[in-house]
Amino acid sequence: MKSVEDQGEHGAVQPPTSRPFFSKAGEAEISGDEEIQRWTKIRPKRATKTKRCAEEHEMRRANTFVLAPTRAQEEELRRLATGCAKLWNEVNYQRRQAYFNYQPIDWNPQIYKKYGPSITAATAQQIVRRNNETWRSFFALKRLGRLGKLPPHIKKVSPPGYWKRDGGYKLIILCRNDRYSIEGDTLRLAKGLSIRIKGKPKWSGKQGRLEIQYDHLSEKWRVFQPMVVKQVLSPRGSKTCHIDLGVRNLGTVLVEGWGKPIAFNAGNLLADWWYWTRRIAVHQARLWRVNRRRTSKTLNRLYRKRQGRFRHAVDAFARQLVKELHDLGVSKIVMGDLNGILLNGGEHSRQTNTMTHNFWSHKYLADRIRWTAEEHGITVAEVSEAHTSDTCPRCHSRDSERRKRLFRCLRCGLQANRDAVGVANIASLQGERAVRVVAHPLLLRWDGCRWKGNSPMPTKARMSRRETRIPRLSPGECQSFDASP
Repeated sequence: MKSVEDQGEHGAVQPPTSRPFFSKAGEAEISGDEEIQRWTKIRPKRATKTKRCAEEHEMRRANTFVLAPTRAQEEELRRLATGCAKLWNEVNYQRRQAYFNYQPIDWNPQIYKKYGPSITAATAQQIVRRNNETWRSFFALKRLGRLGKLPPHIKKVSPPGYWKRDGGYKLIILCRNDRYSIEGDTLRLAKGLSIRIKGKPKWSGKQGRLEIQYDHLSEKWRVFQPMVVKQVLSPRGSKTCHIDLGVRNLGTVLVEGWGKPIAFNAGNLLADWWYWTRRIAVHQARLWRVNRRRTSKTLNRLYRKRQGRFRHAVDAFARQLVKELHDLGVSKIVMGDLNGILLNGGEHSRQTNTMTHNFWSHKYLADRIRWTAEEHGITVAEVSEAHTSDTCPRCHSRDSERRKRLFRCLRCGLQANRDAVGVANIASLQGERAVRVVAHPLLLRWDGCRWKGNSPMPTKARMSRRETRIPRLSPGECQSFDASP
């Protein structure tokens, strides 16, 4: 968000597209793409860290910890974080002023030397480098906007903001990769600062820039340690797995050679999400009725609680699924590409749109599968899911009727589960032929800890048939994932 001093009298000024731009010496005029190149000083492209990691079969991961500082250490952390925020805001202010006044950006400011004695020179350099990365990303998005290639979820591109929060500072500390170490349960920083940490490192490898943030909701200091790790697992076979992602079934899985798919049913997970949604609505109504406020720490904690419970289930789903597929000899996963699926929300009911837009985070779901598969040496490909749930896999007709989770072809009379039809069509696009598509998939349910056979979820929430819209199963139909299909 732009500050008042940045906007001027008539609001924020956008970069010109046709007016001439004069260089520092005032000798030549440039415009258009040359203007932005002048601002960003574009250099020849080099291989990014992500590409280099892919070429070397390496992965980028992060260890997370929670600090347990003493009172004196807490004061020192706040002093360092405040100094980092002041440096960021000062550098960012100079660059915003240069941007709004059509001046070149100074990519090597010497202002960090002013803060070197208080927060160390290495930390000050990392703050400036982080600000450089943010501004380069901003200019890259501006170039995409000029070419009309911005992602659909980005409506407006704004310059980087300040590290401010609720009248104070965002408390963030950056440490260079050679200026810290983790020994046992102790984090050692510059100037002899040693702080006890909670948590164990999951990844080991080449460490990157450490980031320490203060979480205002939990009132804790959280540590993020990026790592570059090597891939140690490799596929045990050459089978292909096809996955149809959805809302009421997170994923319907069909492996090459199986006669029946397996579905991870999200009915219990959806019931838990509705339970926390109702608690959020009750608290919002009370907050507005009593205090005439729209937000509070308690409300934000409820939102975080709901999101954390959903993501825990998704993480367990991806971990359990990929581990079992690796043991079965799967080397490739083909799943549906869900980009743009939220754009046709007007075709559904209000409740369905609520679940699709608020409950179902399809990008997070797809990313977790992709990242976990990368750790096991399994490649992931995405194909379009367009019309896979309304096309008959037998006669390939789209003249069909869909009611709840059931599919019926009006031409050949085939009746099947919609998710089973969807994953069968995804498999047929890859040259696979599904067997017994009319059978209902084997269901795995979320019990709050893991995905397994039919068992109740330990929560006060209970979902009605109208909310779940899941057809009733016959006794014994739910089986474990280890069962042979």
